[in-house]
Amino acid sequence: MFEGRRVLGIDYGRRRVGIAMSDPMGIIAQGIETLQNDSSLPGRVIDLVRKMSVKAIVVGKPLKLSGLEGSSAVEASEFAARLRQKLSREHLDSIEVVEWDERFTTTMAQQTQIELGIKKKERQKKGNLDRMASQLILQSYLDAHPRGESGK
Repeated sequence: MFEGRRVLGIDYGRRRVGIAMSDPMGIIAQGIETLQNDSSLPGRVIDLVRKMSVKAIVVGKPLKLSGLEGSSAVEASEFAARLRQKLSREHLDSIEVVEWDERFTTTMAQQTQIELGIKKKERQKKGNLDRMASQLILQSYLDAHPRGESGK
């Protein structure tokens, strides 16, 4: 389904939003940037969707260990809903927005940076962590949906 079209991954946060993009075959995720979470965010995501021929958007949803939603998960879901509305207004209804369990991705991103030997000063730059977390979220989704199977 996603062959030849990219999947965009989002690590949603109150201040910053990590963005990752898959390769055109939907196999490998790569962190591409960190955006400020402000009123321009939905429009900037739509710009990426158009520019990169995105077929689906994966929004990380930070569930609690119990699987229940906390305030961060609710905020991520609300953002996903706003994104769906914006896509509809822009006549991009065919773009699927999937909410994906992202428990532990920030911790995994921190550990990965340490294992890669990234210096502490670079690890402390929050944008780097957000970008890597978005990459881990998207890669988890891609691994669970080989060959672009739908998340529905």
